[in-house]
Amino acid sequence: MTLPISPLYIPNTPGAYLLLLRLEKAVQLDIARWRGQELASGLYVYAGSANGPGGLRARIGRHLKKKKRLHWHIDHITGPAVEIHIQYEPGAQECALLTDYKKFGDFEIPLKGFGASDCKNCASHFIRLSSVIPSPPSANWSLARVG
Repeated sequence: MTLPISPLYIPNTPGAYLLLLRLEKAVQLDIARWRGQELASGLYVYAGSANGPGGLRARIGRHLKKKKRLHWHIDHITGPAVEIHIQYEPGAQECALLTDYKKFGDFEIPLKGFGASDCKNCASHFIRLSSVIPSPPSANWSLARVG
């Protein structure tokens, strides 16, 4: 069994990250723009950036907390996720990470604009995997939270 990694091993530098989230059951959203919409069970990938204080360590560490004040849209999904895997790259941009990842399989955009309100190039920074995408050789996914 793989043990979850501690956020202490994540660098506190700016960068971008991907969260691979597994929803065991459907999640009813209570976010203004998407209120009442439902995310089906399955695998989802969210791309984010961490350019503020504490960098990647602080932002990813916050996402991994089961109980937290709901601040970011993704908080409504990380809470009910039964498993979260992470991939991060210091100095990277979230759009580039997600674009590279999407080359490896089928996906759909369940929530247009989700996580991409400040992005002029992406329809969303949140995708649902239509099929299991094998990680590209350069990708190092780490199990970060179970339950």
